[in-house]
Amino acid sequence: MRVRFIPVVVALVATAGCDRCGTEVINQLPAALEQPDVFTQKGAAQVDILWMIDNSGSMAAEQEKVAERFNQFFNQLIVSQVDYHIGVITSDPDEGGVLRQYGGPAVQNCAACRFITKDVPCDDPNVDISGLATEAEIEAALAADCPAQLVFRKLIKVGTSGSSFEEGFTQAATALGARTVDPVTGFPDGVAPTENDGFQREAASLYIVFVSDEEEGAKQDGSPVRYYQRLFEGLKQAGNENNVAVAAITGYPTDNPPAPLEEVCDILSTTFDNNPGNDDPRAAAVKEAMRNFRNGCVDTEAGPDDDAAFAELGGRYIELACRTGGVVANMCEADYTTALDALGANAAGLLRKFTISLPERLNDGDDCVLFGDAEDLNVDCNGDGKQDGETDGPLCVKAQCIGESEPTLQPRGSVWEWEDSTSSVRFGGSCIPAPNTEVVITYGLRAEGNNPCGG
Repeated sequence: MRVRFIPVVVALVATAGCDRCGTEVINQLPAALEQPDVFTQKGAAQVDILWMIDNSGSMAAEQEKVAERFNQFFNQLIVSQVDYHIGVITSDPDEGGVLRQYGGPAVQNCAACRFITKDVPCDDPNVDISGLATEAEIEAALAADCPAQLVFRKLIKVGTSGSSFEEGFTQAATALGARTVDPVTGFPDGVAPTENDGFQREAASLYIVFVSDEEEGAKQDGSPVRYYQRLFEGLKQAGNENNVAVAAITGYPTDNPPAPLEEVCDILSTTFDNNPGNDDPRAAAVKEAMRNFRNGCVDTEAGPDDDAAFAELGGRYIELACRTGGVVANMCEADYTTALDALGANAAGLLRKFTISLPERLNDGDDCVLFGDAEDLNVDCNGDGKQDGETDGPLCVKAQCIGESEPTLQPRGSVWEWEDSTSSVRFGGSCIPAPNTEVVITYGLRAEGNNPCGG
């Protein structure tokens, strides 16, 4: 992402003779009252997405929820125009990190394939299967409208007969050729199972999704999470570490959590520099809670006698996702729609969040609330010379959403929201700014040194 902004103060100095040279400003333009920030959305790229699915005895319901809502994830990849590979492995060490093989009805460009590519067709990623009663009906609907989702549904339902000792990190490392490190270079040797040939591409980003209702591997006794971060990032060699990200769908407390799950990564990130002076005040409580894997949650859709309803707190999965800029979701939620939507956008690599350049001078009115009750904050969004039009407001956002032919003023609420805690515009719902397009955010400014709101 690149942000450009127009300088907000321009001074012109003119002199007459030399009597007053350098001693008096003859003409000074007033400071600009509006600030336009211009961001450039990333371009479409390649991404290899590895799903690690826990196949122990308690995972049937969770596998079904991911399969039912996969269209939310898949739709983001389709509209983002990325070149994707999607493969699935399990947590069972007996399977050795080998990508699962598709064995369902005939699908174009997937004859017993081990991973999905953009060449496996999908005319309608939003195909609705929620009202279908039988697996045969679901398969027929997916085969007709989105065969790629049919393949994923078959791959993701890995069963529940796997080992009760879930080795999520080590199985992902084995699948990707990161289990063994070259002693000379210090990087993974890249030797993956031969069945996985072709899945990873040198130029592609790597996205790993862990889905498990139990803490990873040896729990507190396993290798530090930082070790696995370096291991996975090492697959892309030095300088390309940002091309690796992790997501986690796992357990997290719903009763008396140490912090809301959506804030956990921001809290933990303050501890990653090993300088306690920078730690968020809540960091110690969050880290302590994440070490207690038994402090988990109960699936909101589970019955009272469901022995498989409890999900352990997957603290190691969550920490790795936070360290790599991925997405974290609570496995116990009734619906994975929002989580998979966010996860798909994150995997595609397109930006949804854009932070303004001058938050300390943002004019948020006498009430210090940008979209509060103050009525004198409007910016001329449509350029008609007035500030009272239907499209005018305290902050204007112009963007070209995927599927649109040109950039337009985008309405707050249905397309984007203001995130006050980070001074950012966050796109949601059906709008993601299209690859290689510009997002322009215009907002009012206070005079320098005059901010009663303490920005």
